[in-house]
Amino acid sequence: MNTLDSEKDIQKAAEKLAKDNGYSRIHALSMLHSKYQSEKRLEEAVIVRRLIHREESKAKAEKKAKAEKDTSYYDDT
Repeated sequence: MNTLDSEKDIQKAAEKLAKDNGYSRIHALSMLHSKYQSEKRLEEAVIVRRLIHREESKAKAEKKAKAEKDTSYYDDT
């Protein structure tokens, strides 16, 4: 199985875990990361770590954009 297939499978597993248990996407990915590490599935653990980093970066960018939008209201004076 190539890395792209693994990444898609991991994303699907994370989405299912998040939906079934009411977890955030990052929480679900963190749980999968722990599982893969404990099972010594290092390739999957690396993929999950990359997905977590991507999700955290996306959340940070969204938070920054929202903060800029919220403060831009006051900049028009």
